[in-house]
Amino acid sequence: MSTRTKITALPALLLLAAVTMPLGCAVGPQPTQMYGTKDLPKDWLALQGSDWRLDVLTPSTREYLQRVRENMSTERTGAEYRFYGRYSDATMKQMAEANEFASSSFLTASKTLNKNLTPELYGTAETYDDANWHYAANANDELRSMKDDWGRFWLTDQPSKLSPFPITPTGGQP
Repeated sequence: MSTRTKITALPALLLLAAVTMPLGCAVGPQPTQMYGTKDLPKDWLALQGSDWRLDVLTPSTREYLQRVRENMSTERTGAEYRFYGRYSDATMKQMAEANEFASSSFLTASKTLNKNLTPELYGTAETYDDANWHYAANANDELRSMKDDWGRFWLTDQPSKLSPFPITPTGGQP
């Protein structure tokens, strides 16, 4: 293989390596959010009565949300709300507590938990961390063996036999 062929083949091989290397990478980091949080609404008090997420809540939680909604509608008819255009601090605190209570009730409800009984498993036997370590170990082996393959491809893993001069072994063995 001439030097010119080696130089023109190098960009194609680098492109091939750049395209195929991400295929051996891990899928992604382990999820850091609790399971079911993607279904959490931003505001429980703004949901319509027919929303499926309200059905997951316990009856006492639904009643509490209804009481807070009634307090909100009562305050909207008051002079303070009409003048300032916002709820009182006590009502705002009650709204925040209702949202937090409903969210925790939703996340611990049996219907939410039964959707995925093993959220920490990535497959049937591996967690996300196990899978990432598995991929990292394989990628490490593949990258180290790729250096050996690269040397064999470019014929740099052993001295040339094409020299007109005698080649003496440099490995220390006769």
